[in-house]
Amino acid sequence: MSFWSFVRSLLSAERNAGAMSARKGRRIWVLGPMPPPLNGQSNYNKVITTFLRSKAEVVVLSTGATSAEKIAAGLILPLIVLFRVRSEDRVYTSPPGQRGVWLFMLSLVALRLRGLEHFLHHHSFRPINLGPMRAMRFAVAIGGRLQRHVFLSEGMRDRFADIYLSPELKARSFVLPNAFFFFENHSPLPIRQGPVTIGHLSVITREKGVDYLMSVVERLLERRSDFRFVIAGPIRDAALRGEIDAFCARHEGRVSAIGPVYDAAKAEFYQDLDVFVLPSRLVDEADPLVILEAYSFGSEIVASATGCIPERIRHPSRLMSFAVDADSRLLDKTIDEIMADRAGTAEACARHVAEMHEQSERQAEAFFAALGIRWTDVSAGSVTPVPGNVLRGVVR
Repeated sequence: MSFWSFVRSLLSAERNAGAMSARKGRRIWVLGPMPPPLNGQSNYNKVITTFLRSKAEVVVLSTGATSAEKIAAGLILPLIVLFRVRSEDRVYTSPPGQRGVWLFMLSLVALRLRGLEHFLHHHSFRPINLGPMRAMRFAVAIGGRLQRHVFLSEGMRDRFADIYLSPELKARSFVLPNAFFFFENHSPLPIRQGPVTIGHLSVITREKGVDYLMSVVERLLERRSDFRFVIAGPIRDAALRGEIDAFCARHEGRVSAIGPVYDAAKAEFYQDLDVFVLPSRLVDEADPLVILEAYSFGSEIVASATGCIPERIRHPSRLMSFAVDADSRLLDKTIDEIMADRAGTAEACARHVAEMHEQSERQAEAFFAALGIRWTDVSAGSVTPVPGNVLRGVVR
């Protein structure tokens, strides 16, 4: 989208909101990053917007993708908030990350000036891991009691609140896990045979831990060779690609890198997978969708204690320590346990993610009620408006 096309889209949303104002009923305003580009946060905003539109009148105001678009949105959105949002409307915000939150401050100021209650949905652990951050302190101070925070897990809420929120604001916050929207039932589960397959899927970066994972697998290969290791996902770092190619060449037949996988190829990757490994050290890592995906296909998960992962993992014994010897022994033990009961392990993993989804429904009830949507309207419809092709190209 060109810059002027983006500006026209904001003005068009404003005009449509003006036309809606003649109609009675509460509207929901969605302010935040929207695709393109398609990434974890913009994809989530697209999904929740689609869902909300099936329940209410919704106006979407994108915060932009490029620097120029973000500046334009930073100036135009506050004016729309000041002159178009009605007192009975609800405002759901998903602020842009990193320095983009500073440009979002004027929108928060406009909401404060209008006395409008608004919801601030947090998708990143950056303000927690690097906190206290000045930008987030300002955002919370500006919103004050009008601001209701939404988190991806209880642990995320508690850790954020310890840094930024008063007890009153914490008590008025909500938890809405990714499992509410991004859960799929893949029953019957695939029947896996042959060597145990260990895999990793992400946008392949050092922050996601693929370089460390190769060291762990290298050590594991010194212990045993009755497994396969597969790396899937785009690799944009040329130096890292060279390291992965060399690693695969050293262990030809046991290790492979298959590149990006989408749609049917992505499902096939999970169907073959016994163990999904995510040694992420990403400062933004929060509630990875790949964990939900892997569990739903009956794959066991071994992962780092990053973000919400300790609250998502099936058992704390599957958390990595970032000590190569210890983590190679962890994978060694995991392979033995899977081989002892391959089908039972897969069923337990699928049951675990189904329970996460059921819990998320209970947590979502309070959030949607505050947003003005009756739970009977939610539970009567689909709470999983995320067919696999919507997630094409999105790996978290």
